[in-house]
Amino acid sequence: MIPNEIEVEVYNHQSAELIGDELLSRYAEMANMALPMALGNPSNGGGVLPELDLVEVSIVDDETIAQVHVDFMDIPGATDVITFAHGEIVISAETARSYGESYGNKFEKELMLYIIHGLLHLSGHEDAEEADRETMEKIQFAILEKVWS
Repeated sequence: MIPNEIEVEVYNHQSAELIGDELLSRYAEMANMALPMALGNPSNGGGVLPELDLVEVSIVDDETIAQVHVDFMDIPGATDVITFAHGEIVISAETARSYGESYGNKFEKELMLYIIHGLLHLSGHEDAEEADRETMEKIQFAILEKVWS
């Protein structure tokens, strides 16, 4: 059961990578399927996800995410995913393409991995420490394998 009937919406705000409406709908569907699996990390208090009604995923380009990165985290340069506690996940399509190629993942699947990663951050998971990152990666890959079809 999902508290507050959380919904995930996915929007494309970039033109560097082709992402059609059908794929955006598929991402939203898979993200909503992933919610029950992503909910709550008791060791970190469960995060804010159970308190949210809506999670908005914005797919942007490297230039935009680099600006968000410096504006909100004071870290220069593009990154893959930035998650905000108010329920927004910002993802770089260009970084997903680049990292996907480096790790042998298709672009579309890499983007879904980032959506799950953001949901896990909202559930209280952290990845700053190596042990926490390894735990989070195991969970996100397990969820990805269950929802990706």
